[in-house]
Amino acid sequence: MKALANHTDQQSLVEIFVQELDQIYYPGYSEELIASEPEKFTWEFNEFQGQFSC
Repeated sequence: MKALANHTDQQSLVEIFVQELDQIYYPGYSEELIASEPEKFTWEFNEFQGQFSC
């Protein structure tokens, strides 16, 4: 678990979000979303980020 925490510390929240989207949908989904609907990506990211703020 500590190795995962160390790895996560080195990643940005955007990278983690992109990985999550690609795992939920399919590899490359986040890149397609950024290219076709950047506003939707931004909104989704803000929602994701909001889950981690207190």
